[in-house]
Amino acid sequence: MSEPGTAIPRSSRRSYHPSQEGSPRKAVEYLAAARAARAAAGAVGRAVMS
Repeated sequence: MSEPGTAIPRSSRRSYHPSQEGSPRKAVEYLAAARAARAAAGAVGRAVMS
């Protein structure tokens, strides 16, 4: 069984800051390579154009 309080996501803690997750450059590189992110961006683009 897990310790009490460990199920709370880091992002909901007061001390959380997104910079703790990694660099913005790596996030952009990941999104550029992720198939799901590219598909979502394409769907949004198609919706805007119609």
